[in-house]
Amino acid sequence: MTRLIAITSGKGGVGKTTTAINLGTALTNFGRDVIILDGDLTTSNIGIYLGSPIVPITLHDVIDGKKDISEAVYLHPSGLKIVPGSISLNDIKKISHEKVVDALKNLHGKAEVIIVDTPPGLGKNALNLLEAADEVIIVTNPEMPAIIDALKTIKITEKLGTKVSGVVITKVKNDNIDINLSNIEAMLEKPIIGIIPHDNSIRKSIRMKHPVAFSHPNCYASVGYKKLAANLLGEKYEESMMKKDGFFNYMLRVFGLK
Repeated sequence: MTRLIAITSGKGGVGKTTTAINLGTALTNFGRDVIILDGDLTTSNIGIYLGSPIVPITLHDVIDGKKDISEAVYLHPSGLKIVPGSISLNDIKKISHEKVVDALKNLHGKAEVIIVDTPPGLGKNALNLLEAADEVIIVTNPEMPAIIDALKTIKITEKLGTKVSGVVITKVKNDNIDINLSNIEAMLEKPIIGIIPHDNSIRKSIRMKHPVAFSHPNCYASVGYKKLAANLLGEKYEESMMKKDGFFNYMLRVFGLK
């Protein structure tokens, strides 16, 4: 049975698309077949992030009735499958918010997990996708404006009748500026299911046009996304001590010398 997860945020710039891409990649590392659909019809970025800004068939072609959704699925070297949108201004003019939900429904059965990267905010396109999803994950930062917008998104999502599975906090620095995570949980009244540290490896991975969980699999952000994926699957993630400490220190621990 296909599990349809919408990744959303109350505002842009909080790491929503990065989370969608890397959660999907982390789930493939757990052996799941995953498709990410770029649901942001006006500013489609999934293809740009993953090195495929221009492809023969896009989600916009499907919405326009020219192609079937199965023809718009592309495989990234990480094992992740994506349905990118068009970056053409001409295609943006012809979008239909209702038809994107139809295209999404036609993906059912084509993967174990379908992740939808929704537009930020609470516009019509975003609301349609949130209502169509089985569950929603809210992405926010440990800053008050982002948290307030996340709270609004949670309330609207629940009014639509869709389950909010939890909150992912990105760009966490653990300094005296970040809002305390327990306070964020109390304000949002939802569990924090993922914590993604601020990590320059994410910027490097974007330049490489890869998910950070693929290009830098052992960095702090990647470990955060792997833990998030394990959490959603009900599995336990344990970072390899050999990867964490290096071979020499690992062997010292094995032999009780450290």
